[in-house]
Amino acid sequence: MANNYFVIDIGEKFTKVVDGSLNNNLIEVNAIGKSETLELFYSSETEKNIQDQAEIIKKLIISAKIFTKNVNVIIPTNSTYSQILTMPNLNEKELISAIKYQADQFIPMPIEETNIDIEIIEEYKKENKLLILILAAPKKIVEKVQATVEMAGLVPQFIENELSASARFISLFGKNYAQDDSGIVTVNFGLNNASLSYFSTPNYSLKEVYHFPIGYLLFLKEVRVNANTEEKKSQEIISQFDPKSDNSYPIETIVTPLLKEMAQEIKRFLVNKKVTNLYLYNQIFLFPGLVNLLSQHLQMNLLPLNPYDCLKKNTLIDSLKNELIIYLSTLGGNLR
Repeated sequence: MANNYFVIDIGEKFTKVVDGSLNNNLIEVNAIGKSETLELFYSSETEKNIQDQAEIIKKLIISAKIFTKNVNVIIPTNSTYSQILTMPNLNEKELISAIKYQADQFIPMPIEETNIDIEIIEEYKKENKLLILILAAPKKIVEKVQATVEMAGLVPQFIENELSASARFISLFGKNYAQDDSGIVTVNFGLNNASLSYFSTPNYSLKEVYHFPIGYLLFLKEVRVNANTEEKKSQEIISQFDPKSDNSYPIETIVTPLLKEMAQEIKRFLVNKKVTNLYLYNQIFLFPGLVNLLSQHLQMNLLPLNPYDCLKKNTLIDSLKNELIIYLSTLGGNLR
């Protein structure tokens, strides 16, 4: 577990840092903080883009009082490709070689332009097979992230995506969230996409993932256009919307088409899965009322996936209780 490194999570909206480690079945957080990620960081190729994001990171780690130079880095799931496969029980080198032969089935770009990593989820000894998570990222993004972190004066040890890091958190703390013998489905609600993950009992192993292109920015656009408001005002309207109270704008009516589409995607994913609760995290922090709205459309219990109860309490953690939902993958990165 983390003791000679910290984690920096360069998300689509926020860059987060956490220095923590597992202590008596709780994560003890020594330092935590966030800043807004440079808006065009993942889409712009300029050197200035890298320099500006490096400055954001420098200021953030100073503010968080982090002095360790070694860092594990997390990048958005939206910037990577992932697949869960059952493979013969081979060593890592042989697995990667075998995977490259079928990579074109889930990686929509030339294999020579990607970095591939694998994580063993589960071993099926009787069948002599492995359940593995395949992660692939464009080399350009990996190189950009590495250059940015190094420019900030840090030494990157490992780069993974949100899916890998958050799955590690759920696998360890799944018992805190599951009911009876039900599995867990989480929704990583991002800026541009949502990612669904299914974790089965008894070990809360990641068994299935699915991504679809509905995220926070689509809801924001609908509000901005239909309420005829500026972006900043639209962000404020969404963040303050409470479906149980009177609101100045008919947000529920405005976003209903998107809600229906999102609900349909989730329903398809839930087929043949025994699940009691659905948990949302990440940018749901910016649109908390969505939990209640989506729950009504799905007619099932939805909850924010707040990691507060999995952390050792201190003044810092208590002060951030309501925004810890955006730190799930950052915390999971400390459990490597």
